[in-house]
Amino acid sequence: MSPYPTEIPDRTRRSRFVTVCQQALALAVVVAVLTPAARTVTMEVRPAGPDAAVPGTVALQAATTPVTVPTDVVDPTVTEYPLTASPKAVSGRVALRGSVKPLAEGGDEVTSEALPVAGYGTVGVTWAHGTELAEDAITVNVRTRTGDAWTDWTAADYHDEHGPDATSAEGQRSRPGTEPVLVGDVDEVQVQVETTTAAPEDLKIAVIDPGTPAATAEEQPAIQTTDSGATTRSTAEVTQGDEGAIAMRAATTGPPQPQIYSRAQWGAPEDPSYKPKYGTISAGFVHHTVNANDYRPEDVPAILRGIWKYHVKTRGWADIGYNFLVDRFGRIWEGRAGGVDKAVIGAHTLGYNDYSFAMSAIGNFETAQPTPELINAYGALFAWKLSLSGVDPASPSQKVGSKYFAAISGHKDAGKTACPGKYLYAQIPAIRAIASQAQQGALLGQLNGSYIGSPNPDIVVRNEKSGRLVLHDIDKIDGTWRIAATVKTNIEAPWAKQLLRVGDWDGDGLNDIMAIRKSDKAPVLFRGIGGGTFQPPQVLPGSFRGVKMLAAVGDVTGDGLPDLIGQPKGDVMRVYPGQQLTGFQASVPATGQVAGKKLIPIGRWNKDGAPDALVRAGSALTLYSRILPGAWAPGKAMKSSASGYDWVIGLGPMVTGGTNVLVLRNKATRAVYLVPKAKAKKLGTPILLKKRKKFDLAG
Repeated sequence: MSPYPTEIPDRTRRSRFVTVCQQALALAVVVAVLTPAARTVTMEVRPAGPDAAVPGTVALQAATTPVTVPTDVVDPTVTEYPLTASPKAVSGRVALRGSVKPLAEGGDEVTSEALPVAGYGTVGVTWAHGTELAEDAITVNVRTRTGDAWTDWTAADYHDEHGPDATSAEGQRSRPGTEPVLVGDVDEVQVQVETTTAAPEDLKIAVIDPGTPAATAEEQPAIQTTDSGATTRSTAEVTQGDEGAIAMRAATTGPPQPQIYSRAQWGAPEDPSYKPKYGTISAGFVHHTVNANDYRPEDVPAILRGIWKYHVKTRGWADIGYNFLVDRFGRIWEGRAGGVDKAVIGAHTLGYNDYSFAMSAIGNFETAQPTPELINAYGALFAWKLSLSGVDPASPSQKVGSKYFAAISGHKDAGKTACPGKYLYAQIPAIRAIASQAQQGALLGQLNGSYIGSPNPDIVVRNEKSGRLVLHDIDKIDGTWRIAATVKTNIEAPWAKQLLRVGDWDGDGLNDIMAIRKSDKAPVLFRGIGGGTFQPPQVLPGSFRGVKMLAAVGDVTGDGLPDLIGQPKGDVMRVYPGQQLTGFQASVPATGQVAGKKLIPIGRWNKDGAPDALVRAGSALTLYSRILPGAWAPGKAMKSSASGYDWVIGLGPMVTGGTNVLVLRNKATRAVYLVPKAKAKKLGTPILLKKRKKFDLAG
């Protein structure tokens, strides 16, 4: 065999989001609209390997474009103009700034005067607390004047289910109203309100000047990802060795936290009386601010201050309603105060704020398509944020309060609203797929490989006669799981004792396959280059002679790199920490001796965030969760048996539907089945994939 040349430059590990192949992102409908804009593009298309003239991959990350931000607090000012009388006002002492005209079909039309706008203006219309209006009972339109020219009338959206829960402290004092409308640098603004019943009392237009910073600076996001590229929620460490030692975090790891622009970077005034409240997170909701779509990068801090002032001063909320906001350049901004990694209760999805978080896209996506950068940022943020609560982004059913929603849902799924706009709502399946890929790559240690290009992991098989590896892409077709595509690879490995789906072993963004050679038990790496093809084989240092139950369970050391686990004869189960193209670091104990014949990686079977595995002994299956160095949870006997099956292979969760699955082969008939997880210790009904096939499955 001719190994890949060993003169490969040393690669420093970097903090980054898991990369997925360009075909998977084609599913996300983002590659087709990608345009390389020098400093704002968040998806970098690059060659898949050294000197490889092959299709590129797209690296997922939140945008970190430097942006001009204020260096100190900027307190916006708001001027409120009454349009109808308030029952609390002293009669005759408040000058109304609008006229009311009855409509022939019933209801009223209220037209404001032309009102002055200072700064990069934001406006909104509110009315008296306690006045209940359905969304179709009121229409608000806005127009602006610059110089002598007035614009056409444009809608100011009103969502009656967009705000704090009615029983909360801020809900009991909040005013209903429209979304804030960005009008920008204009001279005057005018609003026109039409209602199907009498105009509400205390109708007001708020005109907000976001203020001008005394000083600014070009800055990167202030809230950075961790050095390791992963969020760690346990600091217990195991250290072994002397020279070349490894310090491993026995930690639950997840996708790296995306880089986030802080509240200070948009000049948020902090109210000392504000005390954040905390709940739980079972899901995330996608929103849009219904603002303009043509803003510049440097306009965003002012837009956020305008939204903040409108939510806090005019609407009466405790703080800005959203937990996060994202601009059209793919940059994520911290919203409601209290900690980006905490379950801060916001004011965004009426009835579900205590059990969820929300990120709102700055723009109106009822009228415009979201940018690929924005979709990427959603995938990145939701993958990380949901992982903190052990939530799978692909989960189709999460209990949120008293109802059930997909882990990633649009605001309209929870209420009678158009939010987040038809074009952004259409991209939610793509956001789920991207987030799930990112979370799989980190939470599962790049365990499950998508080699052909779909978002779901592929079955890797070997032809018994030729030794050629063949890939079967699994997807849900007509309501059931099927083999959607089959690709013959360029790998012939009759010499291999075992095949391992090791994920992105070399860190180039494409999934790889490792073979253990029969002759000397040496690890041989086939580096993926996309489309089901691979670079020539490369022999890695080391040998697994005498090691039983060898498996690629995932990243168990918390360093963001895939590892192997196996049990040498007469020894305990050990971790072999992956070190990319240089092989492995010194092995360390994983747990005590484990009785069995085969260790079966199954990905994240439960919700603790760590890799899990099954151990097979005869027909009995035992579940081992939290596969971490020195910290395996006690094994639990599965209620389901492997009797009659000669192969049990774990694929992990499928992006399509979020189902965690195994692949089994009937020993007698050699028919291949996909078996979904039913419960923690029980498998579901087998689904036939292939009636009879002569091949080996890669484990």
